[in-house]
Amino acid sequence: MAMDNPADLFLYELSGMYDAERKSNQMVAEILSQTEQSPLAQILRAQQQQGQQKIQNLETCFAMMETEPVEAPCMAIDGMRAEFQAFADQRPSMEAMEIYTVDAETRMAHYGIAGYQNLIDKALLMGEMQCAQILRTNLVQKQENAGTFERISHELGQRVVMSV
Repeated sequence: MAMDNPADLFLYELSGMYDAERKSNQMVAEILSQTEQSPLAQILRAQQQQGQQKIQNLETCFAMMETEPVEAPCMAIDGMRAEFQAFADQRPSMEAMEIYTVDAETRMAHYGIAGYQNLIDKALLMGEMQCAQILRTNLVQKQENAGTFERISHELGQRVVMSV
């Protein structure tokens, strides 16, 4: 794809976020398969449902712009996924897996926050107001997710310190 103008760049970055959301949702499914007995499972299932909604929201943006996503692989999520798998391959205790999972989810949420903030700004500059609003919905969900996982991380940390 030629990057001839700001609209091309926006489409490329939007496509990258679409890939990131799809891969993130796949990663949550993989994490769920390893933490099914954890109290985190319910939160992760809700996260997965929200992820599907964010994917649909991005598809709505593409439809409104009368275009399709372009090839824009999100290597950042690929790296996070590889890191998670390398950790899981160490056969950690359930407690260590919970802590690592929460930290991984926090990192993914913050990656998404940065991406959505940039996309919203570009959408507004291009006059794509409806798309910007949809992207803002996804941003708010990412911010809420980050807050949830930061709180859980703190609680898990307290629990670990108290048991030492």
